[in-house]
Amino acid sequence: KTKVCVRCEKKIDDGKWVQMDGGRVLCETCWKNMYLPKCRRCNLPIEKQAVSSSDGQLKGKYHRECFNCHICHKPFPDKTFYVHDSKPLCAYHYHEANDSLCAAARCGQPIEGPCAVSHAGDRYHPDHMLCEYPGGCKERLEEYWEVDGRMLCERHSRVAQRDSDEEEDDGWKQSSRAMKRVTRYIDLANANVR
Repeated sequence: KTKVCVRCEKKIDDGKWVQMDGGRVLCETCWKNMYLPKCRRCNLPIEKQAVSSSDGQLKGKYHRECFNCHICHKPFPDKTFYVHDSKPLCAYHYHEANDSLCAAARCGQPIEGPCAVSHAGDRYHPDHMLCEYPGGCKERLEEYWEVDGRMLCERHSRVAQRDSDEEEDDGWKQSSRAMKRVTRYIDLANANVR
């Protein structure tokens, strides 16, 4: 007698079926879809080895080949990953989600550990928060002056103010005011403010 799956109502021609209570049968595909865990990436049943988190931060299970950064889909070559919103992320995308990428134009990389924070809330590696004077000063800023939206050392803030005061636009002088600012340091690894 030909068996028919109680769920999808298809004839079972390949001989692969599972008998349920009461003599009814499920085809192999329906049984897998009903009883095997689903991969959080592709939503297909996981038949063999699955990747999961023992600490509970990462919800669900993944096929090995589906376990990669939720945003860029790149694998984790050194088996290190981060969890944000219960999803696995690479270091870059985790720090992007947590606003902990270095704001220095030449860097843009994740910050782990000590971090310099500007008055505007931008975060930098401590060695990357430098004077932004166009001539290339690059002095590390503990205290700085903000002039026309740029962070400058004391010497270059005076130069920038003098240059700005000398510029004329339609017959009237513009004056850029220097605002003294203090760099705040935090340790992102421990979230301690110092």
